[in-house]
Amino acid sequence: MTLQQLINRILNDPAFWNELKKDPAKAAQAVGQNFTPEQIKALRELNYKALQDVASAFAGGSAIT
Repeated sequence: MTLQQLINRILNDPAFWNELKKDPAKAAQAVGQNFTPEQIKALRELNYKALQDVASAFAGGSAIT
């Protein structure tokens, strides 16, 4: 899954976004992906609040939840 595909999935699948925040490995499996241990680690370390703020700014105030 490319970064662009991941972002698209996040924007269009709120359940995936919520699962990704809780358990990136489980979220990946749910959509048939197999992230590397390094990718899982990076996803666990993301500041999801900051990402939501950026998404909200780009979406004109409607954030992903």
